[in-house]
Amino acid sequence: MRLALADGAAPVSARDIVAFTGVPPKFLEQVMHDLRRAGLVESRRGKGGGYVIARDPASVSFADVVDLVDGARRESDAAPSDAAGSNGMGRTQGGDQAEALVAPVWREVRECARAILGSATIADAAARAAEAPMYYI
Repeated sequence: MRLALADGAAPVSARDIVAFTGVPPKFLEQVMHDLRRAGLVESRRGKGGGYVIARDPASVSFADVVDLVDGARRESDAAPSDAAGSNGMGRTQGGDQAEALVAPVWREVRECARAILGSATIADAAARAAEAPMYYI
C-alpha cells in the first residue's frame, strides 16, 4: 500500500514502511521477500534504496497479496476453530453436530471475504487514501 502511494517515483525505505504500517521489521523483511520473489516489488540497494512496486497497482488485488503472504489456503468446509487446527478435539460430545450446522455459514463468510479481497485492488485503496482529508495539528 505504501509503495502504491509513492507512485514509483522513488524507492520507499523499509524504515518508512515500518513507520507507515506498524509492522515489525523482521516480519516486513519476510513479507517483502515473498513479494519480491513473486515479482510484485523490486528492491533497490544503496543510499536512497528501498522498495518500489513492480506491477501496475490496478492489476494487484488484496487477494493476491494475502495469498503470497499467508500462502494459498485450502478451501475447506470446516469451522474457523477447525481451520486453526483444533479439529474439534476436546469438545463435548455432540460438538461435531453443532459444527456441521454452522460450517455452511463460515464457508459463506470465507467466500464473501475472498470475493471482496479479489475485487479490491491496491490502486483502489491508494486512490481512496489519496482522496482522504489530511488533518494537521
